[in-house]
Amino acid sequence: MMALIGHWVKSLIIIVLLGNLAEFILPKGDLKKYAGLIVGLVLLLAMVSPIWSLMHQLQHSSAPSALLGPGTGANFTALVQQEQLAQAEAMVMSYPQVISCQLTRSSPLHYQALVKTSAPLATHTLSQYVQDALAITTGESASSLHVQLIVVNPALKRTVTQIKP
Repeated sequence: MMALIGHWVKSLIIIVLLGNLAEFILPKGDLKKYAGLIVGLVLLLAMVSPIWSLMHQLQHSSAPSALLGPGTGANFTALVQQEQLAQAEAMVMSYPQVISCQLTRSSPLHYQALVKTSAPLATHTLSQYVQDALAITTGESASSLHVQLIVVNPALKRTVTQIKP
């Protein structure tokens, strides 16, 4: 990207230098005025050409249609849900003694949380924390979310499962 900008700036400098040289060589009069106008237009064209090509690439790009899917927006919805879960996982990771967190959505408003901890934790408090994190990121009310919490503590080699209605 920086190489393209450097090339663009060099092109502009060369156009300005050649334009000044042409104006210096030409005799005074109407020809010099028209040469200045032509040089100015060429400089303007050189300045706008990267923006024009970027707009052309965006217009013919398949990225927006790939993101939205074939007219349904399903891919976009899946992308948003994936980002919501990633944000909720990051929130749960800020909880003390939590090593890792993996959230999955089993159905609308139903989630499963696999949480690894470094020390025993109160599962009810952790479950409420996970539920609140999901409520914040999804925009749903915490009371309507159903979270199945699976807590794994590698030090104790014990798994605790709690379902939060």
